[in-house]
Order: sequence, then structure tokens, then C-alpha cells
Amino acid sequence: MEGTRNDRVPAHPIPTYPLRTKPMRIFASAIAALLGLVPAVATAETNFPAEQIEFFEKSVRPVFLKHCVECHGAEKQEAGLRLDGRAAILKGSDEGKIVVEGKPDESGLIHAIRYETYEMPPAAKMPDEEIAAIEKWVKLGMPWPVEAEPIAPQTFDERLVTDKNDHWAYQPIQDPPAPETGGDWAKNEIDRFVEHRLQANDMTPAPLTDKATLIRRATFDLIGLPPTQAEVDAFVNDDSLAAYERLIDRLLASPQYGVKWGRVWLDVARYSDTRGYLNDGQDRRFPYAHAYRDYVIDSFNRDTPYDEFIKEQLAADYFAQEGDRRLAGLGLIRIGRQFLKHQDTIDDRIDVVTRGVLGLTVTCARCHDHKYDAINMADYYGLYGVFDPLHETMPLVGPIDADPRYPEFKKRHDELQQELANHHANVEKSIRTEASTHFFDFIVRAISQKQDVEVAKYEQNELEAKNVRPHLVNKWKGFADREFKPEHPIWGPLQETRALGEEAYAEQHEALLAKWTAEGSSVNPAIREALAAAKPATLMALVDTYDELLKPIGQAYREAGFDRSFVDKLEGDQKAIAQAVLHGNSPLALNDGDVRAAAFTSDRRVQKEIEGKIRAHEIDSPGAPPRAMAVSDREKVGKPVIFLRGDPGRRGDKVDRQFLRVLDESDPSPYTQGSGRLELAEDIVADDNPLTARVIANRVWMGHFDRPLVLTPGDFGVRSDPPTHPLLLDHLASYLQKNGWSLKTLHKHIMLSATYQQSSEDRPELRQRDPENRLLWKMNRRRLSFEEMRDGMLAASGGLDDALGGRAVKILEDPYPPRRTVYGFVDRQDLPNLYRAFDYPSPDATSPERSKTSVPQQALYLLNSPFVARQAQRLTDRWKDQPEISDEEKLAQLFRAVLQRSPQPEEEAMLLDYVQNSEQKGDWSAWDNVAQVLLVSNEFMFVD
Repeated sequence: MEGTRNDRVPAHPIPTYPLRTKPMRIFASAIAALLGLVPAVATAETNFPAEQIEFFEKSVRPVFLKHCVECHGAEKQEAGLRLDGRAAILKGSDEGKIVVEGKPDESGLIHAIRYETYEMPPAAKMPDEEIAAIEKWVKLGMPWPVEAEPIAPQTFDERLVTDKNDHWAYQPIQDPPAPETGGDWAKNEIDRFVEHRLQANDMTPAPLTDKATLIRRATFDLIGLPPTQAEVDAFVNDDSLAAYERLIDRLLASPQYGVKWGRVWLDVARYSDTRGYLNDGQDRRFPYAHAYRDYVIDSFNRDTPYDEFIKEQLAADYFAQEGDRRLAGLGLIRIGRQFLKHQDTIDDRIDVVTRGVLGLTVTCARCHDHKYDAINMADYYGLYGVFDPLHETMPLVGPIDADPRYPEFKKRHDELQQELANHHANVEKSIRTEASTHFFDFIVRAISQKQDVEVAKYEQNELEAKNVRPHLVNKWKGFADREFKPEHPIWGPLQETRALGEEAYAEQHEALLAKWTAEGSSVNPAIREALAAAKPATLMALVDTYDELLKPIGQAYREAGFDRSFVDKLEGDQKAIAQAVLHGNSPLALNDGDVRAAAFTSDRRVQKEIEGKIRAHEIDSPGAPPRAMAVSDREKVGKPVIFLRGDPGRRGDKVDRQFLRVLDESDPSPYTQGSGRLELAEDIVADDNPLTARVIANRVWMGHFDRPLVLTPGDFGVRSDPPTHPLLLDHLASYLQKNGWSLKTLHKHIMLSATYQQSSEDRPELRQRDPENRLLWKMNRRRLSFEEMRDGMLAASGGLDDALGGRAVKILEDPYPPRRTVYGFVDRQDLPNLYRAFDYPSPDATSPERSKTSVPQQALYLLNSPFVARQAQRLTDRWKDQPEISDEEKLAQLFRAVLQRSPQPEEEAMLLDYVQNSEQKGDWSAWDNVAQVLLVSNEFMFVD
């Protein structure tokens, strides 16, 4: 597709960026030397002139290196084709010859790279200049130096150098002077960059649009709502030179600006009110996702400098204290999908930062080095180490009792917390009691040779039914492995029995008992006495004997409050037995981790039910304290390791936590401050990072023109097309930086340009030459987003609730809350079909740009939706108490409310004729139909 666009758009010179090191010719020769290739000079053996060899080295070899030899080289030959040597190219593929020397138009290779037959390379069509170079090379007879070595793919280090020096996005941002164009059309530097390109292609810009269209365009662009009729009239009738600038200032100062542009950022942030699929039975809702949404809206309204905005979202906890609103910015890390595998969650967090802010597809390097960009697994896992060592927290972002209903919230919250604490206490008491009571159940499984089989047989639910906790069994087994020795005075008989096995013990028990109970035996006297009295003939009976000996010790342990110091008060044999059973990591002395591990499934189920009630109370209670979903660093932060092929079970080399090397001008400097999030944020917004300002400037431009300057706003890597106006993009990026990273200032700069104020009227002669308007010879007409459509209908009907902030509401359910759409509940696991039908982005991943589709479901919704019908009736309800109002005035009111204009004579005649000849059906009138027609009309749905 890119190639098709390039073919249709008039050729235009794209200014080049200065290289940081050597010119391209020297660089190509350096690559050849690195690869062990022959020098780029003619020899007696080549039969090609030196200038043709130089052309090959400069213009052809780099193309084969870049696009071809990875799939058609020494290691891999798709379709049997090699393109790493002249003889191999002449030989052709499995289907035959691909090149006719001197005749590019008859060569299959040329047809393929032109996308006339096969589409090679398959990822994207080569730039026109590279295709032209290969065509010229074939026409010259395929000049090639002595083939000492075939062309080999570049190493990663070579790609790193190549990309740093050659790729447009990695070059420093310029502050280019705007070209002089003559005439009086241009209003600022933006216009001169645009007009210069238009003049170079013998094209002219469109005239300025009318004022009524301009205020509608500006109002939707900045606040996502239509202007009122009064606002339109005031602007149209204001003939002062500063009227338009005042309009922009008023819109930028509106609290609704943050709602519109905050939603743009929420697309990038993959915002959702739920965690996604989880199989733990818990409520999927995030308790405080709305705090992040409100923080974003507030930040745009405050015009927080973009560099500070990024730092707050990555590392606010480094410089903000409890109660600071900026901590809510850390929701960027938290509000993504919660995956079942921790490494998938980390991958999502890397993606939202690198693709959303830097415009780089870094996560492609999770399992292998990036196929195209100079980003390798060490880069990926260096960032993995930044986002891995984090705790999830929920700090206050305001006064805890900010809401007057807080006492009511706290009372119920305390009750639920106490219920949870009581449950934990009861479970812990049960576990510690069982550990010091059921000795028979634990020991028999610890010493039986059938133990592994038994535990496998009795799965968790069966063991629960028998009131035997597998973790305590394992504690006894580990204890037996460490402490049971044949010569041990307490455990010796059990160990010998364990070694013999159940059947052998039954056969030899008389001899064994005689040995154990004989005078002078090393067995503890109390054990000897008990064995002599019980004469256990089976393993079960032997364990039962020990059970009777140990029960009094367990009882004393419980009465002592599970404090092992009670042993010091015992004497003689009983003290020795107690010391043996409570020695070291005793299976009776349990820590908190043991208690958690020993809990039955039924215990955990009850715990989750109570936690679910607490979560629901925090989510649903209007008096909940203002908390946010945030993160903090763990105390110990180690070096990350590469997961070979992305498998965490296959650990490779350790790597440093550091920034991407392709963006690092100096020697790599590992991050040392905690996880490194603040250092990462500072690297991202550093003045010498050329991507951050370009990416956001491109996104802001897209928000005003419906098409970005870089057609892939989430990918500025080497596979991306260069910007249509590279110097204009750099002008916007440098303008943003020079003006304190103020997005409002950038909006105003763009909107004051004549380019923005152009008419959207079509000119067929220019459309034929530039059908996608890449040269900006007119304004693009754009369809309202789903949010603008719904909010616009509410505003037109007079029902919009434009209050800011608060918890999400279910706007698609009756009675259709009239809040702005950004406050609608977003369930990433069950995103409504209506959202999908109107191109709402998936919250599963960062969305740099929304798709644009026209499907039947859109029209079906608009014609049949109860919500749309309700807004139509709200419009007509205005005159139900005014029986004296004429039909002409009713129609005029509808047009002014919805379209901010009066009806044309033909519109008036047609619609009045319809109303006067229609019958009312129930509560729905012909006027309701007219109102709905206006609400779903193209004039309402599109911005010119």
C-alpha cells in the first residue's frame, strides 16, 4: 500500500538530515569492509568501469543488505533464490531466471520489487529511489566487484550504527527556518512549509473556510462538542482581527478541553476499568482506575508540560508524597490487562511506554532481536528489569476524608476488614492447632514408602475431606529427611521402619522391638517404655505409639500460645522428646508463609469472597477515599536476565537496566536509582532524544487534520515511511520544546495557521494528483469519533451533564446516564459491540491511531437506538408547552440546536410537507423523526 501511495503522489524532494558521522558513500564502504567484502574499485577481472562498481557499492549493495539477504542469503534461500552474489542472481530461483542483463523491464526481479507480480520485500514496498537503483544496476549489466565473499546480513552492531546514522527518526530535531514562499496566504511558519511543498508540485492551497464552519471545526477539535447557536452567532458577527484567537483561547481554557484531549491520551494508555480475564473468581474491576482517567483530564486542563506529564506517569513516586494528585499518573503502568503470566504483564507495560511515547516496537525483541530495527533482546530485557521489580500500591491522592460521606464508607469498610481479620485468625488458629494435634496423619505419610503415591492419590479436595493439609505433610516429610537418623534416640525407630518399608517391618517387628527396648539401647527411655508396652506389629501401630507420646507435648505447646520456650520448663525424657519435635524448622512451628500455604481451598474461597466485598465497597461507595492505582520499587532490585526465546525457564546472560542504545548518544549508563523508572523517564524526555517530541507533535497534528505527518504514529522505526513534511514535523517538535512542552501552545500554533483554516471543498484536478491530500492542499473532512457523536447529541438535546471526574457509569444501559462518554464504564474483557462498531480502540494494547470504518451496524444503531430516539424527543419537548409556536419556528429551532444554522428553503419545504402529511404514532411524532434525521445526518456526523 505504501508503494501505491508513493506512485500516486507527485515526486517531491525530501530534505535530508545531516549525518552524525560520515557521508553515505564512506559509510557504505565501511560496511563492505566490516563484512570482509572486496574494495569498491575496478580490477582487471571485473570488466566493469570503476564508476559502475562505485555505483553498486553506494546504491545497490546497501539495498540487498537491507531488504534481501536475510531471506535470500547464505543461511536461507526462500524459493531457492540467493541474492548475495552475482552468479547466484544470474542462476535465478526454483522457477528459473529472474534477471535479464541490461533489460530491467524483462526481469522478474524488477517486476517483483515494483509489486507488479510478487510483492518483494513482503513487509512493505521499497522506496522509489531504491527501486530505481536496482533498475539502473540491471540496465548497466549488473556491475559487481570480485566476489571474494557473498553479501551477508548485517550484525546487530552494524545495524545499530547504520540506523543511528541513516534513519530519519534518529537524527537530531532541527529548528529549521521556514522557507520564503511569497504572497500573503501564509499566516505563520507552518504555512510556509506547506506552501513551499505545494509550490514545488505546482499546486495551490484552498481558500479559507467560512467562519461558521471554522468555529464548529475548532470547537469539536478542542473540546469534542459542537458550538451553541449563540457561540456561532457571536463569532460570525465579530469582525475584529483577534476574534479567532480569542475563540481558541476560550476553548483551551474550557474544562472540557481536558475531556477531549485526555481521551486521546487514554487511547495510548489502553485505559479500561477492568483487569481483563482472570480465573481467580475475583471482581475484575479495578478499584481506582477512574483516578488515572481523572488525573489525565486534569493534567491536560492544567497544561502540564508534556515532559513532566511523562515523568509523572513513570516515576511520580520518586518525587511526590502521599496525597499528591500526581501519584495517580502511575496508573499508566497499572491499568493494562492483568495477564495470567507475570512476564506478559511486563511486556504490556514496556509496549505502552515504548510504542505509545517513543513510537518504537520494542516488544518485538522479546524472543529474538528485532527483525528490522536496531533493538535487541538486551535492550528489551534491560527495560524488563525496570518494570519487573515493582510493588502495586494504592496511595491517597488527596485528603482521606475529602468526601463528606467518608465516615459512612469507613464504618462499613472497617466492618469488612474486621471480618477478613477474623477469618485469617480462625484459619491460622485451626492450622496451628492441627499441626500440633494430628501427628498420626502427618507422620504416617512422612515415613511411608507409599507417601508419594498417597499424596498424589489424595488431591487437595480429598485431603480436605480427611482434614489433612498437604503443606503440613510436606513439612513433616522435609523434617524427616533432615532429622530422622537410625541412631537418633527419638526418631531412630521411625527411620529404620521408613527404610525397611511397611511389609518388611511387619515381618521383622519382633526383632526390631527387642533391639529398641533392650537395656543399653540408644533409644530414649520414654520411647523404649512406650514401645515395650504397645508392641506395635505394623507401621500404623508404630506411628500410633508415637502419636500418643507426642500429643501431650502438642497440648502443652498450644497452652503456651505456640511459644517454644515452654520446653525449658520440662524435665527428663519428656524434655528430650519435646526438644526433638520442636527442633529447628519444626513442622509444628509455622511462620506466616506456612499458614498461607497450608490454607485449604475452602479457606481461600472464603477469603476471596470477603476481599471481593471489600473491593466492591471501595469501587461502588461514593464516600471512598481518593486513592489511585500506583507502583513503588521493591527494596531489592537485581540485574535482569535475558529469557532465551522469551522463555523465563531458559535464562541467558545478565543485562543492565538502561535506555535503548539506538537512542543513547553516549556510552550506555546503567540505571542505579531503584528500578530506574525515573532515569528512564528522564532519558525519554531528554533534549537529545529525537523521538519523544516528534511522536507527540505528530499525534497532535493528527488530532487536528485527521491524518498524521508520519503515517504510522506508533512506529517510527526503519520500516516507517518518512514524514510527508519532515521539516514541518521538526518545526512542530522544536516549537513544542522551546515553549516549555506546552501542548496548548502547540494547539494554538497549529490552529492559527492558514493550513488549518483552509476549506475542505474538493478540487478534482488536485485530488487526481494527490488523492490522499498528503500535500495538504485542503482541509480533511473527518467523521466524529464515537465520543464526539454521543456527546454532541447530548449537547444538542440539552441533556449533557458536563461535570468532571468521578467513577465510571454504564452509559449504554437505560436510563442512559448523560455524562460525557469518557466517563463510561470500559470493560476490556467484554467491550460492547457498539463501541467496536464505531471504531473505539481495544483497551488490550496501546492504540496510537483509531481505525476508520463505515459498516452497516453504524447506520442501524443510529436509526434504531433508544438513546438516539430519546435525544430526538428531548429536542422536540422544548415546545410542548408552547402551542403558539409555528411549524416554521419549530424547524428553525431544530436546525439551530443540531446544525447551528437555519434550514435552506428546499429543506424547509420538504420537511414541513413531511410533518404536515404524517400521522402521530403513539408517543412518537413526525417532529421526533425530523429531529432524529438531523441528529444522524452527515452534516452532524462530519466536521468540515
